Amino acid sequence: MPDVWENTRSRWESVRHAVDGGGPGAGAAATALHGRLGLSVNPIAVTGEAGAGKTVLYDALTQAIRTGDSDSSRSPDIEKHATVLRSGNRRTRAAVTVIPGQLSTQRERALQDTMRGDASPHGIVHVVCWGHNRIWQRGSQRDVQEALAADGAVDQEAVRNWHLRKETADFRLLVDAIIDGQLAKRLRWLIVAVSKCDLYWDRLDEARGHFLPMASRLIRHQYLPGLPVGTSQLDDAQIGALRTHFGQELQTFITQRNGG
Repeated sequence: MPDVWENTRSRWESVRHAVDGGGPGAGAAATALHGRLGLSVNPIAVTGEAGAGKTVLYDALTQAIRTGDSDSSRSPDIEKHATVLRSGNRRTRAAVTVIPGQLSTQRERALQDTMRGDASPHGIVHVVCWGHNRIWQRGSQRDVQEALAADGAVDQEAVRNWHLRKETADFRLLVDAIIDGQLAKRLRWLIVAVSKCDLYWDRLDEARGHFLPMASRLIRHQYLPGLPVGTSQLDDAQIGALRTHFGQELQTFITQRNGG
């Protein structure tokens, strides 16, 4: 597997060139299927904290979102999809389960049902966003603001660092559970996708260690009420190039680890 990781790291500059140079925005794609999920040969789980963009990432891969679509919404429930990933003439079937990010009974149940036993995933796409998580509830926004105010200034960077610490701890818990043999015993590969990178494209090298850059759609990011809004540094064509790269890399992970 080290060769796969090295290849992934080495492609950062080619991705940057494709985006900055207006590279192709079409190629790899996915199509939603109707039918029994049990027929799929590549079970995949999508994990990550609340507000990281898990559902939007899946929708982007299946071309379920378009320019000008309304803003995303919170997804508190487990989502199951049957999907075909396409790149040129290649087709790869996958059963994708998006696990809710909220720390709740629903999330714990979803992790238990998805990650254990004979139906556990072959692959995991763990979504982080370099601290650009969306906070849905007003009460939670106030809690974060008060916690940061007690430590010092409340600004965009402080909010981002607060989320970054949480997403690092969340990923560590997932990895520890896998290493200890509690979850995903059939696991063959794991991708960490750093999403929303259009918001920090000028700082992309700082997020390089998260391996796969991804942006699903143009967004305006509200750190906290009263703080300046973060806006996209890319356009639709550039985000299309990122989606294409991510879809191709995802299919490569699936086929290589399955011996295809």
